[in-house]
Amino acid sequence: MKKLVLVILTILSLGVNADLKRAIAFDQAGEYEKAAKELYKISQLATRGHPRAMYEFGTMYMKEGMWVVHSDEAGFDWWMKSANLGFAPAQFSIGASYIGGIGVNRDLTEAKKWLEKAINSTYEKYSKVAKELYTLNELDKI
Repeated sequence: MKKLVLVILTILSLGVNADLKRAIAFDQAGEYEKAAKELYKISQLATRGHPRAMYEFGTMYMKEGMWVVHSDEAGFDWWMKSANLGFAPAQFSIGASYIGGIGVNRDLTEAKKWLEKAINSTYEKYSKVAKELYTLNELDKI
């Protein structure tokens, strides 16, 4: 289940991580200085409270080999900061993390709370996938 949740999070994060996506493209093209600049921008915006950058910074921690020390817990913490500011992709990721026990203890009550926030967001893609994950895990019975 943990791997399934990570795959879903990875797929969904690629659409929202414009700066992170650009950093990855630079890295893969061997343009390491440009990649480093993008990652630096993400880190600076995250520490200044930008919700999307916080989410991207968390994603960097969640993925092995993303230029920071891999830590599901640190990634979860950054996602939570973003989710608390109302960023739907982070709310979805927090809910999925609680289901899979990624960076946090498994807690279906918390998963339900965060997935409901993502479902009620204006981000159609995240709302749809959050509904599917919610139904799959029968969170309506909690």
